Amino acid sequence: MKSPLRAGWWLAVAIGVCVSTTTLGERLFDGETFSGWNGNFRYFRVEEGAIVAGMLHQRIPQNQFLATDREYGDFELRLKFKLLGENTNAGIQIRSQRIPDHHEMIGYQADLGQQYWGSLYDESRRRKILAQANMRELEKVLDRDAWNEYVIRCVGPRITLWINGYQTVDYVEPDTEISQTGHIAVQIHSGPAGEAWYKDIEITELKAPKKALKRGVRGVATRAPVGMKIDGDLSEFSEAFATPIGYFQDRWKDRAAQFYYMWDETAFYAGLRTLDTSPANLAPDNRLWEGDGVEWYFDTRRGGDFRSQRWESGAVHCYWVGLKGEEISPRFCLRPGYLDAIPQTGIQVGAKRTSVGMDIEFRLPWANFPGFRAVKDAVIALDAELCYSDGGARIDRDFVFGSPLSVQQPANLAQIQLVDDLQPTYWEQCGAVMMPIRCDTAWSQETKPMVTAMVALPPNQLEEIGRVIFRVSDLAGATLIETVGEIESMETFGSFKRAVATWPVDLADPGRHHLSAIILDKQLKERCRVAPRMVSVGMKKGY
Repeated sequence: MKSPLRAGWWLAVAIGVCVSTTTLGERLFDGETFSGWNGNFRYFRVEEGAIVAGMLHQRIPQNQFLATDREYGDFELRLKFKLLGENTNAGIQIRSQRIPDHHEMIGYQADLGQQYWGSLYDESRRRKILAQANMRELEKVLDRDAWNEYVIRCVGPRITLWINGYQTVDYVEPDTEISQTGHIAVQIHSGPAGEAWYKDIEITELKAPKKALKRGVRGVATRAPVGMKIDGDLSEFSEAFATPIGYFQDRWKDRAAQFYYMWDETAFYAGLRTLDTSPANLAPDNRLWEGDGVEWYFDTRRGGDFRSQRWESGAVHCYWVGLKGEEISPRFCLRPGYLDAIPQTGIQVGAKRTSVGMDIEFRLPWANFPGFRAVKDAVIALDAELCYSDGGARIDRDFVFGSPLSVQQPANLAQIQLVDDLQPTYWEQCGAVMMPIRCDTAWSQETKPMVTAMVALPPNQLEEIGRVIFRVSDLAGATLIETVGEIESMETFGSFKRAVATWPVDLADPGRHHLSAIILDKQLKERCRVAPRMVSVGMKKGY
């Protein structure tokens, strides 16, 4: 056996890795020094356990900021403040940065003073009030001549402000390009002589809420880097969502492959890396599926016809390959009978040979789907089929998401969400295609019958995987076998790896058990569980 069987081990791990959703509150200001802060100390001093910004005897010529050395992302900030002087204006910067070689900061400001108490301002960026407080209601709790409490909460794109328990702002940032991290600072605004006092400054860092995918999504496409080139170089796909395929074939040196998926506002991008000792596509230009190549199914329709049973406008069934014969010659064609499905605007295929097979890139511009607009979190549908020829006509095929039913109807395609990057929380929904599992009893063995289980590992997420546990359960759910898989390197180029475990057939009666794999990260925290797919490909009756 390749690894020890350890019943009960998983429960111990699960109990040991529980974590809190927050960290304990931290004092940002010690009441005595400016340790951990930076700024123009001519305009800041410590008095009576408080930071005092500005002065009552001298006009403030420029905005001044005392900022934390550290940056913060999601947090709850609590502090007390009071303003002295006539028409004094001040504020608390959050998720902000200093402008190089300048006195200003850029970022959000929880405002104070004049008519801006409790409002959210965008300092030095959009230079406008993003959310205005209701001063009539705020006046009921605000004491202009004494200490007041500010609570500022930032979670993801949402910023919420309270003064003395009254919520003044609840703002959600619509611009996804604006950073959700930065420094915290206290400000004194330029203008008439005045002072802003700040004390009891404490912060509680919050863990960001899980970024959940939409219901039914089985895979994602991550955002492509700027300046994508379709030349067969897959280095641009290093951070892309990946799905291994063909890792369980006996002839994996001619079958194993990796698909990659990315997008931007102009196009969808797919990458393919294959292991293949005899790559060739001898098919004519209008029948590309007859050799090594990709059969590609894609649906962008909006509304009730999305993933319907019919191939109609807004959905396309096509083929892309990197060879003509055995020579590099990127080619593309549409499925016969659907030649008017798309105008074929700007489609590109790039390819190159590698020491172990082929690398291929595919660009499908959104201009071919005028009813669809590519935006973050939009959901499309696709399936990716890899055809094999071993130098002749097609003799084998494998599907990433579906089965040969995808040929007949788009309803068999998988829902794919357009995202910025691959978040750990996405593994729960996407794990089945990121890390497909297979269980089999080999036809020829030198020992008494042994079962072999394998999980294919995604090439660009290997550093995130700490352990793969194979669990066999009876039909009532009780654990029969639990074993840790050994990581097996199939091919160094492209990081083709899989987790493998074996056990005697007699430990679990055939037909009376279930198999699953539990994927743990480096901290031994569960990321996802996967089970064998209920789909058959390439089976021949009577054999």
